[in-house]
Amino acid sequence: MNRKEFDPEVYEFYKAALEGPGFAADLSAVNISVLREKELTGHAAHLDPYDVLEKHDIVAKRDGTDPMRLRVYVPEAVRDAEESLPVILYFHGGGFIMGSIEDHDPLCGKIADECRAVVIAAEYRLAPEDPFPACIEDAVFTAEWAVKNAHSYGGDPGRMLAVGDSSGANMAAVLALLAREGQAPEISGLILFYGIYGCIPIEGSESAMRYGQGGYVLPIDAAKAMMDLYVPENADPDDFRLNPGRAADLSKMPPAIIVTAELDPLRDDGEEFARRLEACGNNVRRIRMDGMMHGFMLYWQRFSRAEKLLEDIGRIVNRNH
Repeated sequence: MNRKEFDPEVYEFYKAALEGPGFAADLSAVNISVLREKELTGHAAHLDPYDVLEKHDIVAKRDGTDPMRLRVYVPEAVRDAEESLPVILYFHGGGFIMGSIEDHDPLCGKIADECRAVVIAAEYRLAPEDPFPACIEDAVFTAEWAVKNAHSYGGDPGRMLAVGDSSGANMAAVLALLAREGQAPEISGLILFYGIYGCIPIEGSESAMRYGQGGYVLPIDAAKAMMDLYVPENADPDDFRLNPGRAADLSKMPPAIIVTAELDPLRDDGEEFARRLEACGNNVRRIRMDGMMHGFMLYWQRFSRAEKLLEDIGRIVNRNH
């Protein structure tokens, strides 16, 4: 591991861990509830509160399963807007087994303000209690709820983007494919941060081999263990709801911003997904963040380049949506 690889702020932030035993984790030996709590409290120690104009916690009732928790962020921009604002559906990361709207709260608030959009963050069901396709069903429900309710918060569900990080980026991409097939409300844009799409086997890419052996936040052994908990044994690996990058047809997708991190084992998969979208005639903006590792957007308050990226994305959304 070469210190020069890292963005200086990233290196200082992770310095103790980088110079120690690394980030490797054996999920098979870890109590999932304890892992979730440690992830939440670990992130919280490095996050500052972020206030938006309004924040609403919603318990959305639905047929056939438990109610779903949503958090709606209304930005300051609603005060002087001459028309309803775009709507962003946000799906948090966490390998399909952990993560929450709580540890993504400052990020969602910042996105609301920078994109001048009403953000609806989804507390979707997690594996292993609720494996695939439960979270995908929750993504569709979130979009349907937004269509019915976003106007109450100043949002225009006719301009609805799907956004997510890591596993949440997978969900956002799947939602756009379902929307294209008429199985979910229309999605007008995608913003995907360091996602997993199934284009390249996680152990079969240069970035996974180089950055997935520990010391770079996301060991591939941990990533594979998460997927084992998420994916039922009888699941079809070519089901685009599981691996959107393997969809037989990726044409007629909404404009996408696809962000990867240089030092992330998932980098090659994300960049291959972008190439496949481009090859099918879609409008794709690719952004590789040099010196960054998986999960860096959570720490936009610590990494100045991550904050600038959010500002840049906000300008793109404001211009195009």
